[in-house]
Amino acid sequence: MGLVSTGRGTSISLTPQSVTLSRELIPVIGYARVSTWREEMISIDIQKSAVEEAAARRGRYVAEWIVDEDATGRNFKRKVMRAIEIVEDHERPERELWSWKFSRFGRNRHGVAINLARIENVGGELISATEDVDAKTAVGRFTRGMLLEVAAFESDRAGEQWKETHELRRNLGLPATGGKRFGYRWYPRVLPDGEGGWRTQEERYEVLAPHAEPALDAVQRYNSGKIGFGNIARWWNDLGLLNTRGAPWQDQTVKWYMDSGFPAGLLVVHKRDVGCAEPGRCQKRDHYDYRPAEHESIWSGDEWDAYRDRREARRVTPARALTPVYPLAGLTKCGICFSTHPKRAAARTHDCKGIRAYAYRCGPRSRGLVKHEPVWIRRVLIEGRVFEWLGEVRDEIDAIVSGRIVLPKPKIAPDVTKKRKRLEAKISKLQGALDRATTGYSMGDIPRESYLRTRDKLSGDVATAQKELDALGPEQPAEPPSPVPHRETIVGLIAEWDTISVASKRVTLASLIRRVELWPDDRVEVVPVWAPPDPEPVAE
Repeated sequence: MGLVSTGRGTSISLTPQSVTLSRELIPVIGYARVSTWREEMISIDIQKSAVEEAAARRGRYVAEWIVDEDATGRNFKRKVMRAIEIVEDHERPERELWSWKFSRFGRNRHGVAINLARIENVGGELISATEDVDAKTAVGRFTRGMLLEVAAFESDRAGEQWKETHELRRNLGLPATGGKRFGYRWYPRVLPDGEGGWRTQEERYEVLAPHAEPALDAVQRYNSGKIGFGNIARWWNDLGLLNTRGAPWQDQTVKWYMDSGFPAGLLVVHKRDVGCAEPGRCQKRDHYDYRPAEHESIWSGDEWDAYRDRREARRVTPARALTPVYPLAGLTKCGICFSTHPKRAAARTHDCKGIRAYAYRCGPRSRGLVKHEPVWIRRVLIEGRVFEWLGEVRDEIDAIVSGRIVLPKPKIAPDVTKKRKRLEAKISKLQGALDRATTGYSMGDIPRESYLRTRDKLSGDVATAQKELDALGPEQPAEPPSPVPHRETIVGLIAEWDTISVASKRVTLASLIRRVELWPDDRVEVVPVWAPPDPEPVAE
């Protein structure tokens, strides 16, 4: 026996009789993958060995290995795309892609068809080391298609079973995938008994005081506008706290943790009826909902609601206003431009007379995007007018409370109110029935076929009722929008106007003011958050 180098850091074993043929070996690309589902548990080394031996028998050697460790075959967002690019590269000699089985290439029907066509369009071929299939013949292509279809079927079946398992866990008030959560001690259901076996216990999450306290402080500081995700990450890292993977915190991981709702006693769940192609990869916030869980919460319900409101407010706040230098950053608008171009009507600070941010002026006009009369007002006048407005609103609130001003009552159609209550009661009843069916199935009282039929019917009824409820539009408020609930905030802001920081002042003003409109002749108009909705912009 002898070893022959392939020239790419790989050697293969050849018999003395085959040494003279070593120069005729054909280079190929090898691909190996271990699935996230672990359904076959065939190691990378075993896959490589099988491919190299089969390739050598056919006069090939693996010139380069592409390996996907712990990667699902349900999509092609993995390193296998690099192998396909090599086959397509006309400057490379490799035209064959070898894998242990066809299923290693992929388990997604659409993705397999597209990427297999890419290989074959350049004269390449996908070859399985353990499945003797000649895809150059009609029978071989049919056989390969059947093997790939079986792989896709097995993937779909495993996916459905995992979805059912996840749904069962959620109905029990547990996270779909278990695992550690910051601020809690996790007691898994199954754990080693120390004697080579396993023992079971009640799965639960208990509050871990050393971590729960900074988690509570974080949401309170965030809600007050004093801190963002990046500052929270640095703060926790300075305290020596690590995330559940044992790594330092980053702003993204802090955001994921707080958005999950877990410290508020909630589970985040992807909605079934939004039609997402890949729910596991969905990044759209409105595609998710929250369910109550069984573990003790660290945050109160009011803190969670305030966090959601503050999160939404920050999402639509300009980046410069998140760390403001001036109290009205991001709130000033050109009144002329706002009627036609509300998204680009920002009024920006302007340096003048050697003073930084001496005045505000229309941003679009200063950049030559629009033509209208000048809008230019000193910053001190604008901030003074806002302070006067706060005093006027405080006096208005006092007049409303004393009865000197009476707000009109909203007119609510009684039939809509009755229909809304009826649909809400129906949805609640259907969800209760679905929970009972799931519990019966988990306890073994209901056969799987009966459970699936019941689940599908009840889920369909819930979706239908929810669509009817959504079609009614938002629920009419019991009271018209009023400044009265903001009195405490306004009084406190007036009292601390000259002492609080710019960032805190900006956050507080944003909770009261929708925008500050600037007009010619130094006219300043403050539009509060309780004002009627803005009309649709009129096209020029």
